[in-house]
Amino acid sequence: MRTATALVGALLIGTLAACGGGTGAGMDTTITLDEANRRLDAYITEAVAQLPAGAQLKERLRIEEEPCDDVAGEKGKQQASRNYQVTGIDPAEIPAQFETLRAWWQNNGFRILDNNPAGEFLWVENEADGFRMTLKAADGGRLVLISSSPCVWRDGTPD
Repeated sequence: MRTATALVGALLIGTLAACGGGTGAGMDTTITLDEANRRLDAYITEAVAQLPAGAQLKERLRIEEEPCDDVAGEKGKQQASRNYQVTGIDPAEIPAQFETLRAWWQNNGFRILDNNPAGEFLWVENEADGFRMTLKAADGGRLVLISSSPCVWRDGTPD
């Protein structure tokens, strides 16, 4: 129970920290929400290209704009997120996909946030821009890819 509570706490803190914060007297600038959506889709496309031929995405959830108030007190930021089931991969080959994407992400500017249990869960963050991706093995031999942008101002600056 203590481990589960710690994991939930770490995930919550990590998510809130990804939203960024203001600096001093003014609020920060960000990429636009449109750019966040484009970049998120590009990261997903790049990740899926590393999987075996025949791997496809089945969209489960696509959010192009949702509130993302961060811990620094900056209200009004938004974020984008996606949730896909990855189809076309033999369930016996799912553990190998974690190693494939882990290596690719690490070689392309992402850092590992969590990889426990190995071969079943992998959470990464792009060190340059804060975009996050999660690869997760689900019941029934399913593979899920979840991704989210950092918190951004809709037009890149506060209203």
